[in-house]
Amino acid sequence: MRHIPNKKHALTAALQAGAARDFALIKSRRQFKRGASDKPPYKPGGIGPSGVAERIKSMFNGVVLSRKDRRQWAKDTGTAFRPFYSESRG
Repeated sequence: MRHIPNKKHALTAALQAGAARDFALIKSRRQFKRGASDKPPYKPGGIGPSGVAERIKSMFNGVVLSRKDRRQWAKDTGTAFRPFYSESRG
């Protein structure tokens, strides 16, 4: 570091050096954007109904009722509510 005889110029140089250091730290720690995904885009209708929806359909004569509606149906008919889980749940 070189010697600056004028105190005003020395203070300016010191402040600029500190600001440059802070700027460099901010730039070095920034988060980068994610890269583009390699997956093909989703096409609606390509997956088909889930196993749970198929089981609900078979039990309720071809209609997929919501959980709330199935609970109400069980309450109205006096039968026990039967929850449906995905195959991965076991």
